[in-house]
Amino acid sequence: MFTIRRCQTADVPDVQHFLDAHWKRGHIFSVDRELFDWQYARPDRPGEYAIVLARRDADNAVAGMLGFIPTSRFDPALSGNTAIWLALWRVRDDIATGALGLRLLSDVVDREPHTSIGVIGFQPTVDAIYSALKFQIGELQHYVLPNPDVSTFQLASFARRPARSIPASDVTAERVDEQSLAAATAGLDLGSRAAQLPQKTADYVRERYLRHPRYRYSVFVLRRHHPIGLLVARVATHGGRRALRLVDYIGPDDAVPSLGALTADEIRRRDCEYADVQNWGIDPSLFEAAGFSRVDPAGPDIVPNHFEPFERRTAPVRFALRASRPTVLFKGDGDQDRPNQGAAS
Repeated sequence: MFTIRRCQTADVPDVQHFLDAHWKRGHIFSVDRELFDWQYARPDRPGEYAIVLARRDADNAVAGMLGFIPTSRFDPALSGNTAIWLALWRVRDDIATGALGLRLLSDVVDREPHTSIGVIGFQPTVDAIYSALKFQIGELQHYVLPNPDVSTFQLASFARRPARSIPASDVTAERVDEQSLAAATAGLDLGSRAAQLPQKTADYVRERYLRHPRYRYSVFVLRRHHPIGLLVARVATHGGRRALRLVDYIGPDDAVPSLGALTADEIRRRDCEYADVQNWGIDPSLFEAAGFSRVDPAGPDIVPNHFEPFERRTAPVRFALRASRPTVLFKGDGDQDRPNQGAAS
């Protein structure tokens, strides 16, 4: 028999040990308590974590767990329209019952109000589970924009260098920090994006990106005379070479073609080999119009996704989703864009 309940502060050492023993030896959350607390401690429920635990009644051992990340954790104003991202779903291999994992999921689905629930990044072996639970299953589309000034690539490789034209931008970009974000986003008009899921705000961006305890994100306010969106990027490094990862864009679709020129300026300024972005929900032709080229996961080109540790291969990112309205996904959603090692960029 098992008891299903929410993780409390006293449970955290056991959870960290469970991750180390049953997920991955040296898992970042098993060794970095500050990062663990930042992602899972619930500001709205002091002493509680956004993790469902299964403890075995016979010895009180942790038998399984499921973490979840409500978008309202980053802005309480989103509580009426929160998206929930699942992460760290694991049941011990020596547990005979196959229903225990589903009991963990049901606890989140039934007890946490949400407008969408999903996971970004999982193995194809669990497709059948998500399909049976009526989740939509798909894959983030991966796009790349090489630095026009770089002739030799060491992080990426291209059978034939992408050479789409980059149109002039009718959008300006202002880089902001924690102090300047509020003033720069006064009167922010997200257009049609405001009606799509997951809903995000300037406060969400501040808490999710600018206050991240390990990564250093660059946040840009996009303007057409008035603020229309936010773009979030992060530089990843390996062997002295850099790549610009566009991890989130919150703005109208019709501004996407203007992102190419802004991105090209930034990769030159940051001396990056290329920029890439992973998305689902925006018409691919809009990224192509910006100058990005789609990366075919089965093709000869390599645009790495994993930098911690670095893997020189293209790695598709799968998602499963249940949502009540049209949804736009980026790599910054869910649990994908976080440190996997102690040293973070």
